Amino acid sequence: MTTGDGGPGARDPLPGTVEVIRGTRTGEATLDALRALLAALRREPIVVDDAPGFVTSRIPHPMINDAVRVVAAGTASAESVDRLMRGCLGHPTGPLRTADLIGLDNLVDSLWVLHSRTGDEGCRPCDVLLEMVRAGHLGRKSGRGFYEYEGEQA
Repeated sequence: MTTGDGGPGARDPLPGTVEVIRGTRTGEATLDALRALLAALRREPIVVDDAPGFVTSRIPHPMINDAVRVVAAGTASAESVDRLMRGCLGHPTGPLRTADLIGLDNLVDSLWVLHSRTGDEGCRPCDVLLEMVRAGHLGRKSGRGFYEYEGEQA
């Protein structure tokens, strides 16, 4: 089970939507019990089949990797990429700030797993991500990634 970003209840720290992974042996009774629990928590379950990265990592992680490539190519700054994705496509934080929140080391690990399980070259972590991780620039948790987080280390 993975979680999405918060729904309309901004004061509620839990996400409004939950990605529920149906394994090959997951029965209807288990799904029904989980749906009931999530309803009691006022969460919307979305059931998907098991696959590498599920949905909530399989789609955004290669997109973040591409956003890094755009910055590395000098096409746009990290700030410009994030502003465009927020303003034009409604992304809540922008892909590069999201990468900083995920942790660049976690993102690289996830991309390697996706690459090995899917063969998708778009999931091979780009050189800039690898260099940033080697340098210890892991995002918010280290205080520096695509942005600086002075005094905000997790």
